[in-house]
Amino acid sequence: MTKDIDENTLGLSEKEKAFLKAEEERMGMKLKELVSPPVYNMCFACGSANPIGLHLHFFAIPDGCISFFTPRREHQSYNDRMHGGLIMTLMDEVMGNYLFLTGGVPAYTGKMESRFRSPILIGETVEIRCHEEKRRGQLVIMTAKIIKEDGTEAAEAVSHMMLEPPSKG
Repeated sequence: MTKDIDENTLGLSEKEKAFLKAEEERMGMKLKELVSPPVYNMCFACGSANPIGLHLHFFAIPDGCISFFTPRREHQSYNDRMHGGLIMTLMDEVMGNYLFLTGGVPAYTGKMESRFRSPILIGETVEIRCHEEKRRGQLVIMTAKIIKEDGTEAAEAVSHMMLEPPSKG
């Protein structure tokens, strides 16, 4: 499910809105938000009702999606550095939600390999981008990258996602 973006109710910070606008200008098109059904509003990554959640929004791009995130103090490990587990969570959620929100079927991470290239600083807005690389039956190979404000890559991942099999009843 997609919806047109309403700048007033989007829920992105000003820096995240600027990232989105720059991406739309770069791609030469308005991006549509991929919207999760309300039944999942407690999701840690994207649930709007989760008080301690990350509150991610996902936007469709060809063969993938993007999201934006600005870590706060509660997301740190070492002082002023975002926790590595949450960096993995950002990439995992973008890949899994792309498959779910475009196909309507839950996707589960079977295997995920990552590489951290540079720390993400608290308060630094990042773009999380994923692409579908290959699909065979219920298996989908996805890639993700986190790009920092200065354009450098902070982290990357390759994930083997398993689509939930169709119900037999």
